[in-house]
Amino acid sequence: MSDLLFEWVALISGFLMVLNFYVMIYVKYFILAAVEEQLSNCSIVNNAKRFWGGSGFVGRGHRLVMVNLALTATHQLSKKGMVDIDQVRRIPKSHRLWIVIPMNVSFVSMTICFLALALLGKLW
Repeated sequence: MSDLLFEWVALISGFLMVLNFYVMIYVKYFILAAVEEQLSNCSIVNNAKRFWGGSGFVGRGHRLVMVNLALTATHQLSKKGMVDIDQVRRIPKSHRLWIVIPMNVSFVSMTICFLALALLGKLW
């Protein structure tokens, strides 16, 4: 494959990461608090909120990761008593999508960008 293709893939992935960063800001400041209130019996969310509550923007990011984990790995965490499965089921689909989709887009676009840069030989 030509280097031009990998450069375009890295460029588009980088653009998606920047665009997704702004979406994540919206989620951190407008969606996260509502979902945390609805997950009041989930120890993983409460512990993250207690530990990272006063840490500003970075703390909100860590709290968002824990809420995403509670929403995506519900059954595994409920076996350990870290989430209340009934509370997770009551989360509105719109809030769930606002949290899960940007987190997955971040992971996929960053992975693709790093792979394209590595194949170009420009990563390290």
